[in-house]
Amino acid sequence: MAIEGIFYVYAKVADLERAKEFYGETLGWKLHTDERQVAGFWFGSGYLVAGLQSGPSGQSPHTAGMHIAVRVRDIEAEHARLSQRGVRVSAVERRPWGERNFGFTDPDGHLWVYGEPA
Repeated sequence: MAIEGIFYVYAKVADLERAKEFYGETLGWKLHTDERQVAGFWFGSGYLVAGLQSGPSGQSPHTAGMHIAVRVRDIEAEHARLSQRGVRVSAVERRPWGERNFGFTDPDGHLWVYGEPA
């Protein structure tokens, strides 16, 4: 098998400028691709493509039951940093599978989890 891992995550967004502000300014991810319909961000070795959704206004841009987990080095520092930037983060929790993590949603309702090995 020639699979190497996740290439990128694609998230449909209702407002591209709002997404660029959230991912770039609030989360501090590096804007790499900046086009009319999409914006791409590096976060560590991961890459997010935020694409402007098409369809009726107010329509949910994603399906339920999916979230994206980002591995970080210092969970407490990231929790404090995002809290200070106004992100509504959950408490840091220790999970039975050997992870400490916390979660938050982006402006379009996508669930993100930051975690580190416990």
